[in-house]
Amino acid sequence: MEMESEAATVMYTREKKPEDFEFLLQLQNPSDPAHVKKYNLTYNVAFTKFSNSVGPCRPILPFPKNEQGRSFQGQWYEEHPWLEYSPENDAMYCFSCRLFMNDEKYKSRTGWKSVGLSLWKQAKGKMKEHSRTESHMLGMIRWNAFKRKALDTALEKADFEMQAAKERERQKNREIIYRLIDIILYLAKQGMAFRGDNESLSSSNKGNFLELVELVGQYDSVLKLHLDNIKEKQASCQKPQVSLLSNRIQNDLIRAMAIYVKQEILKEVREASIFSILLDETTDVSHIEQVCFVVRYVHDMTIKERFIQLCDVQSTTGEQLENLVLNLLKENQLKVEDIYGQGYDGAANMSGPYKGLQSRIQKQNEKALYVHCHAHCLNLVLVESSKSSIHFVSFFTVVEKLYTFIANSTKRHAAFVQTQQAINPGQRALELQKLSDTRWTCRETALRTLRKCLPAVVQFLEDLTKSEPPDLAAGDAHMLLHSINFEFILCLEITTPIFMETAVASNALQRQDLDLAAAYTVVNGVISRMNTLRTEEQFKEIFHNATIQAETRGINVPEEIPGQARRRKVPTKFKYCSTSATEDHQPQTLEEYYRGRMYFTFLDSLIQELHRRFKGKGNTDKIVMSLQCLIEPSKWKDTADAEALNAVNTLCEFYGFQEEEEQLRTELRVFHSSFTCSQKSAHAILETFKDFDGHVVFPTLFKLLKIFATLPVSTATVERSFSKLKLVKTKLRNACGQERLSDLLLLAIEKDIPIIKDEVIKIFQDMVPNRKVLL
Repeated sequence: MEMESEAATVMYTREKKPEDFEFLLQLQNPSDPAHVKKYNLTYNVAFTKFSNSVGPCRPILPFPKNEQGRSFQGQWYEEHPWLEYSPENDAMYCFSCRLFMNDEKYKSRTGWKSVGLSLWKQAKGKMKEHSRTESHMLGMIRWNAFKRKALDTALEKADFEMQAAKERERQKNREIIYRLIDIILYLAKQGMAFRGDNESLSSSNKGNFLELVELVGQYDSVLKLHLDNIKEKQASCQKPQVSLLSNRIQNDLIRAMAIYVKQEILKEVREASIFSILLDETTDVSHIEQVCFVVRYVHDMTIKERFIQLCDVQSTTGEQLENLVLNLLKENQLKVEDIYGQGYDGAANMSGPYKGLQSRIQKQNEKALYVHCHAHCLNLVLVESSKSSIHFVSFFTVVEKLYTFIANSTKRHAAFVQTQQAINPGQRALELQKLSDTRWTCRETALRTLRKCLPAVVQFLEDLTKSEPPDLAAGDAHMLLHSINFEFILCLEITTPIFMETAVASNALQRQDLDLAAAYTVVNGVISRMNTLRTEEQFKEIFHNATIQAETRGINVPEEIPGQARRRKVPTKFKYCSTSATEDHQPQTLEEYYRGRMYFTFLDSLIQELHRRFKGKGNTDKIVMSLQCLIEPSKWKDTADAEALNAVNTLCEFYGFQEEEEQLRTELRVFHSSFTCSQKSAHAILETFKDFDGHVVFPTLFKLLKIFATLPVSTATVERSFSKLKLVKTKLRNACGQERLSDLLLLAIEKDIPIIKDEVIKIFQDMVPNRKVLL
């Protein structure tokens, strides 16, 4: 025993930690005061914490009696909470004094602290006397303060652990939603469906969303644990608190992402301070009239066109469209006073000068100039030019009938493919293209394809007419074969290169970053190219190629001028009229006849329509031409000419820059003398400004160039939105709600805007104040 006591003394005299006293917990009475002397323990902070956590030694047992037959009584515990009893010493102690009375002036009072009292006959008096002493009161105060501090520490620790647990739960939920956002964003960008007909556990195809979640879960531990937890709850017929996979969560996340993307767009629009609106309407697969709302603005010296919203309308009158635009502006916190341009097609409800949308908006803001979509204008130019001669009207009719005859029958289509493979073995068979009624520039593809595979078309029609027994379509094939004559080949040779030129121009006019200055450059290039093609030498080459192709295919070239033999004699009274004199001019050769009646007529109509539709008169064209003068270096490098000065005066009066007119002239002279841009366009000058903070050096010029770049060129962005609409809302997805449809379109179109997931989660959390899931 002495050796054990010595070992214990050596072991426990050094400074200890609370966990070093765990051996006492294995004893019957861990806080017995006798242990202090027995194990040579020190009343330090660690031992005080341990003793306080265990509490006073208050065993309930048969207490031993002394010689007088008296003993310690258990009911004394209830009367004095500080009282404790040592079974080993058979004495009572004061717990508070033992632990907390270490003051120098109280060191001599060891009875209740270390020696203990066992005079049971006087016990009650002694306890009463001790409870009234100053040292005991001070010890009790310290003990209570220590307990309260320990309690606060314990509560703080518990609260910290609870907060840590909540933070772990929150982070786990966020990690799950991060992955769901990526999956939803992928489906939205691809325009794919989300839900399936049967989304139960037993379904073999739960829809794209759930199938993608399970696919990602096979390679991602976060989703795998979440899915396993859901399946475990469902297997035990327990409903998980939040699965995060319901259609409501999908819609909320789609909505949250769309709100975030729209906020980013509107933030840029407000920073730009001026913008243009672009609108167009279409009918979706559910026969609902849809209006697409797009804004065009300049941000960070870059021209941007952004989709904002898709709205369903009951009527498309000018008044209804005006109300729609005003409501959209109010909903998105945009001002009608900041509209500087309007871009629509030529429909009366849009472009009408009295009751059209553009005139109604201009009544509220005269600076909101209307620009007819240049791509539509070019289409209308081609439409009018194709009606210039009966030859071209008949030509396009035959082209459309050839497509219908071959493509609308799988049997004839297969035979046509076989004919191409026989004529051109080893080459890919071509498909005849349908002629678009609205996108005439797309006819270039149809004409180019027909030009390449015309020998196969002729051979196919000949084989069909000679088939035995006769095919039911042999009669139609015979009529089409006779329609492919020399005039047809000549029209094909004339229109194909011209439509190829206009197709390049149309593609350029549909670029988002194109400004009106560059657009007029493109149009001028088309006009210049058409004037270059309008020569006798050019037609001579076309006529020669058509003749060779006709002879190669066994098609007869006419030997006399069409209609010349049965020409009616002009009455004498009209003989010397200027009009009749022109009509009375008789071409001498077949080439001269087709050159005048077909080629020159087509090109003259084309050039005339280009001038009429792109070089028209009006307030918009006057302002645009004035803005055009700002980017012409030749007008400002030396001495500004009268036209340039008038343009500056016109612009300053229209936009309210009268006080800055002189400054604008100075800025123009300095800029064009100091810088040379690669192109004559507002976009090119803005790019130059970006390199040296030109908006600070030339503030007035920057304002006008910003306006010039903001004016719309075409509604191609709106048309592209309609193309996405056809992918998102299909016959199998025609029950999609309007808000969800608009949100999905926004995510599918504006896919270049990066998504910050934490911001999306914040919006998602605010949408429903009391979500069950911790975020």
